[in-house]
Order: sequence, then structure tokens, then C-alpha cells
Amino acid sequence: MESEIKKILKLDVPVAHLRYKGKQKTYVVWTIIDEEPNFSSDDEITDSEVVIYSDSNYLKIMSSIKNKMKENDWTWDGDSQEFFEEETGLYHRTCSFKKGRYING
Repeated sequence: MESEIKKILKLDVPVAHLRYKGKQKTYVVWTIIDEEPNFSSDDEITDSEVVIYSDSNYLKIMSSIKNKMKENDWTWDGDSQEFFEEETGLYHRTCSFKKGRYING
């Protein structure tokens, strides 16, 4: 799943897994939250979280991420929260996505 997300999240801003170590003020960090079988051993649900950090308007980036994830069969779960970090001066917005997969056959 990680390689799939890396391919999907080709954006105009830096994208990093877990932690961004660069110097740009607008960037995206993503992680896989959970990968576990659903009610049947044949199905697997994967949850991922994408976080946008920015000191300016990030709505275009958020829209692009949602579109790219949707095009690749990920579903936005409607959960999205915005925070402002006083110490960094950055806004950050979390977006959670899910993808079900049939793993046998």
C-alpha cells in the first residue's frame, strides 16, 4: 500500500512518509494508520491519513489529494480537521481515507 500512495501523491509540494525534514512551509505528510482484515478473511481495509501543513491557503492541495485518492479507489471518510500550530505558525489539516481490497483470488 505504501508504494501505491507514493505513486498517487505526486503533488506540486513536497510529500513525505511520516515526517518531512525539508524547509518549505507547505508540504504533505502521509501514513498508513491501520491494515487489518474486515469481517471476512478475504477482505482487508486499509486506513491512511494525509496531513497538509501550510502557512497559506491549502484548499487547492486538499482538493487535488481527494481527487487523486478517489481516482485510485480510496474513499475519503469525511473526517477532516484543521489546526493552527502557534509554535510553527503553520496550519495543518488532516484527511483520512479508506480502501477495501479483496486479498484472496
